[in-house]
Amino acid sequence: MKKFFTHTDRVVPVHHPRVLVETAVSQGADRDALLENVGISWDTLAIPEARISYVQFGQLASNALRLTNNPALGLDFGRNLHVSHMGVLGLALMSSETIGAALEVGLRYYRFLAPAWELRLEIDEHRALLTARDAIPNNPLRVFATEALVTAIAGQGSYLLGRKLPVVELRLNYSKPEHFARYADLDMPIVFDREVTQSEFDRAVLDEPIAGADPATARLAERYCADEANAWVDGLVTQVRRLLASRRGRYPDLEEVARVLQTSTRSLRRGLQGMGTSYQELLDEARRARAEAWVRSTELTAQQIAGQLGFSDVRSFRRAFKRWTGVTPNVFRDEAEKA
Repeated sequence: MKKFFTHTDRVVPVHHPRVLVETAVSQGADRDALLENVGISWDTLAIPEARISYVQFGQLASNALRLTNNPALGLDFGRNLHVSHMGVLGLALMSSETIGAALEVGLRYYRFLAPAWELRLEIDEHRALLTARDAIPNNPLRVFATEALVTAIAGQGSYLLGRKLPVVELRLNYSKPEHFARYADLDMPIVFDREVTQSEFDRAVLDEPIAGADPATARLAERYCADEANAWVDGLVTQVRRLLASRRGRYPDLEEVARVLQTSTRSLRRGLQGMGTSYQELLDEARRARAEAWVRSTELTAQQIAGQLGFSDVRSFRRAFKRWTGVTPNVFRDEAEKA
């Protein structure tokens, strides 16, 4: 059995493609034209257990954007994704006792429905931060995919809470689009051009109860999700990121990563290329994240960090850090201390 999936594997359940088709048709798209070059039939979308690949879903999304001539289609698509479209996982969320409990279950099992995303929740005394990274790089559909994700989460969260989610700030990892006026529907502070997509909200909302919660139903639904999880594997990009994040000090080279993932270096390189990235890009991403964290929160010198991250000398590290952040490590640290 493969230890990862790529963009050509059939891992996308038909729930979301079906909602996308319905959304596009409601905006004037021809049903048959939507499936052009997708490689599936209408019968496929009617089978609850069916799955399609991200290549196919990407073609479907491209067709929908073209046929509707609506650059904000991602917002409309995400708004139409309800908790009921999540199947048994949706039942587990609706039956949870609190928003925090529902979010915990959702983060544990969301990959069944949205395997193209890596979601992580960080909580401190006053705030919660939900971060989304693409497990399958989705350019040129990044804006569409991200709009669908954040709108769906906002809508489903508000449904469970019984009122609008109290989002402090939504940070998006792309530039302000021409259809920015449509973002007013989200009714929350939004900033663009950030490194990653994040939603910051008040930590207290996690303790709020969900109306109609049923612990017994929640446990039964989660048990079903857990059974499904036993046969699940993450995407190739997620697997490589996880391997890089687990290392302290020396990072593995391409050959070592291939051995761990039980594949050849050629297949690994080709798989990453097909998903729009490379091992070097993921390595730079991991180095940057760790470098920023160490500069921000430790007293390690630039030379010490350079050595830990595997740079040949401190000058190479400083050049890379400035390329990543636009400032030197010293300036970055000073700015972090003032914030």
